[in-house]
Amino acid sequence: MNSHMNKKPKETTYHYETDYLKNDDLSELKEPLSRALDLSEEDFNRLSPEVKNLLSGRRRLGVTWLDDYEVVAEVISDEGCTCGVKRGQVAVFDMRHRLKTEKSNIECCMHLLAPVLAVFYMSFDRASEGLNPLTRIWTHFECVKTTDTLAKNKARVKVYLRNAKTHEVMTKAVLDENWNLADDRSK
Repeated sequence: MNSHMNKKPKETTYHYETDYLKNDDLSELKEPLSRALDLSEEDFNRLSPEVKNLLSGRRRLGVTWLDDYEVVAEVISDEGCTCGVKRGQVAVFDMRHRLKTEKSNIECCMHLLAPVLAVFYMSFDRASEGLNPLTRIWTHFECVKTTDTLAKNKARVKVYLRNAKTHEVMTKAVLDENWNLADDRSK
């Protein structure tokens, strides 16, 4: 008998190697989502791990996350800046990508702020999965304007997420405090 005949059929994997939500039946979402999308029981049960993760993440974040957090770009270096940006100035954005002028004191320089906009390209994807919208890797950006110094002196900003009400900096990878993968709330 061939050994390959005794093997169990390989389970379909999608983008995620492990379906952490395999046993999460999304019970509170099942009825309204099935009704809205005209899904049968079988259709709902065949949702991919990516779709289940997206739905589960939204459930954990709730409906107010767009108002609960702000993205802050704080100037940490103003060397070589000819636009008037100064160290310590901040640009505060809501999660809808709008500059909150009442909380910002930065000299508005698109050479410095344009690279920060990349944060928002991934923010909805990450937040919809229950993750901190800001990656732990892309936390610093620099001015794109190159002068005669050949980019040796550039204004730079650090970018972070904070609670919109308390201004507490959010450093944990998962925003929901009750989820078992959440790490320390702040540093």
